[in-house]
Amino acid sequence: MKKLKNVWLILSLLLMTLGMAGCSTEDDPTGVEVSQSEIIGTWKVTANDWTNSEEDSGRNDHLGQTLSVKEDATAAFRGESFDWTLKKGVLELSDSRGRNIRVVILSYADDKIQATYTCTFESEMYTEEGNYTFERV
Repeated sequence: MKKLKNVWLILSLLLMTLGMAGCSTEDDPTGVEVSQSEIIGTWKVTANDWTNSEEDSGRNDHLGQTLSVKEDATAAFRGESFDWTLKKGVLELSDSRGRNIRVVILSYADDKIQATYTCTFESEMYTEEGNYTFERV
């Protein structure tokens, strides 16, 4: 009987350990660590692709566009203004119209950023996802 009790105890501990390992405090992926001073500046799009919830898509249609990331936590892209925050390699952009853009920085080297992004416009139930490559200007 004592052996059976020990087996149940070990089995219970094993199940609890496996259960805790399966839980994550952060479901969203994080990007590579980048400091705020490293992303502040002007960046030019050198490659991009995207698809959206309306089933449209595009490739390299933003080539040459610039993203300006400023020290005052504002940014400008394609003639539009955003507020930004940076945490764990994820740049969050938002605007006054309710649009939220989540940019996960996948790599940063030699003044070149490769990133994926998700843009949601909740009032219109619109989502866009894609990839960008930026080079510092």
